[in-house]
Amino acid sequence: MNRILLTVALVSVLISPSSAQVVGTQTTRTSTGVVMADRSVTLAAKVVGRIAAVKVEEGDRVNAGDILIDIDDAELRAELAATEATVDQEEVNLLHMRKLDKRYQSLSKQKSVSADKADEAAFNYALARTRVKRAEADLARARAMLGETKITAPFAGVITEKRAEVGQVTATGEPLLVLEDQSTLKFRTSVKEQDVPHIEKGDRITVTIDALDDLILEGAVTRIIPSGDTSTHEFVVEAALPAQDKLYPGMFGKAEFGR
Repeated sequence: MNRILLTVALVSVLISPSSAQVVGTQTTRTSTGVVMADRSVTLAAKVVGRIAAVKVEEGDRVNAGDILIDIDDAELRAELAATEATVDQEEVNLLHMRKLDKRYQSLSKQKSVSADKADEAAFNYALARTRVKRAEADLARARAMLGETKITAPFAGVITEKRAEVGQVTATGEPLLVLEDQSTLKFRTSVKEQDVPHIEKGDRITVTIDALDDLILEGAVTRIIPSGDTSTHEFVVEAALPAQDKLYPGMFGKAEFGR
């Protein structure tokens, strides 16, 4: 099993590719990267409407299922009521058409009405069933849209970005909040193609956090993206980091690894 030493520090630099130098008989490779939340999601509006309430601020911790934003639902509730009325109407029509169909089919067997009349009654009954199904689908859609007026947290985490204000009119797909799960952190770095063969998924790593008085953490490589940048010939490598007080996404660091 390879062993990788990562030293994370607060530095204002972008992720840079790895470099290598020979120390004695061992080759040490270094690269800069950034600490990231393992899960991050941008919550967007799925309906058009005016924001009635924003229940969080940046930095707030939330639980899965918490309501974060309320969008005014008066118009959608009116549409839902109209759709429910349409379903009721179509169901009444369906009952009527079923009675007529049964009557005409019976009369047709008795040769009391023409076959054309019986066929027409059967057609109208089938059409009524289709209209009920369509109305029920519209009702399900209306209920789903009404549910989208409450934007909830898909998982527990921290609100790291807020773009929503009370009174704002949303647009479909408009980003409103960014939620991060900071309980699991990862270190993301970029390495040269010649360094990739020296790194394997599952390799244990030691992470030294300079900003936290040289705190040493144990971690492991979780992902090597098997497709490099064609212009720089660099590959992205990620390593899991345990949650630690004062260790935040966005901190830049320096990775040292070698065999």
